[in-house]
Amino acid sequence: MKKLIAMLLALTLGLTAAVAAAEPVVVALNPEYPPFEYVENGEIVGYDVDLIKAVAEKAGFEVEFNAMAFDSVISEVMANKNTIGVSGISITDERKMNVDFSEGYINAGLIVVVKEGSGLAVKDDLKGKKIGAQLGTTSDFAAEEITGQANTETYKTFLDAIKDLQGGRLDAVIVDKPVGMALLAGLKDDSLVIVDMGLQADWYGIEVNKENPELLEKINAALKELEASGYYEELAVKYFSAEEEAKAE
Repeated sequence: MKKLIAMLLALTLGLTAAVAAAEPVVVALNPEYPPFEYVENGEIVGYDVDLIKAVAEKAGFEVEFNAMAFDSVISEVMANKNTIGVSGISITDERKMNVDFSEGYINAGLIVVVKEGSGLAVKDDLKGKKIGAQLGTTSDFAAEEITGQANTETYKTFLDAIKDLQGGRLDAVIVDKPVGMALLAGLKDDSLVIVDMGLQADWYGIEVNKENPELLEKINAALKELEASGYYEELAVKYFSAEEEAKAE
């Protein structure tokens, strides 16, 4: 009996030590991308922040947020097995060469912000125009494809690009739809309008290191549960004020 008790005690202590030694999953993100991630009252908040906290709770791990430039997120995930990227990141074949992606959790799509009365209404109208986008995003790639690298201006944030559009230094800005809507709602500038030119769909996913398939499996299982529970719709109402803006199409 004493031997059995000793074995159980050792097992309990071992499990306790393993739990205590478990490191939190580091979340690399760029908190300059409202409404997905941004700083409010000194705290990183947003759609993605709420989502990953909910995922972590479902999957049973702790998270630690690490803010950085957007174009550094993927390299952080590639370099660290226990780091994930959650920053309004579009799932692309090019990125899949370096990291794994969770199932897509929102289809944002790309829209174009222009000045009222600009006459820019369809994709072909943008050829040869000065287009702004955030560096390293699918908006950046789309702009280069449409107007060429020489006419594409890249910025640290989409807000910086919008400011140059306001100042007349750009003809248009290509941006993810929910981000563009949030920025324009905040700026309250009636001279700016959103035009849907039928640019590509843009699924966001969570980046995971290729050497951590177990973590990817946990994240996908948690996302599936959250979607089934209606949590995506809750986030849509909270951050977009309308369910249609965040539902996967």
